[in-house]
Amino acid sequence: MKISKKKIEELREFLSRGCEYAGTQDIVNEIKVETLEAMGCDYSPDEVGLEWNGEMFGVVDDFADLFWDKAVEAFLNILSTEE
Repeated sequence: MKISKKKIEELREFLSRGCEYAGTQDIVNEIKVETLEAMGCDYSPDEVGLEWNGEMFGVVDDFADLFWDKAVEAFLNILSTEE
């Protein structure tokens, strides 16, 4: 099934964390909290640090936002190449 470029762009906007009418950032925030809770963590995503070899390089909050953006883009790229 071929998905039109227009539909891909509509999806891109809808899934963008900047899309206020879809509330995408709110949904992403809920997923972050639910995921940490499922892992047994009671802290907020902006309180949980990411570190390697004793060096802090970010927090879960930032990682999850960046991961969402990249995952959405990869997913849309796959959809746009479908015949």
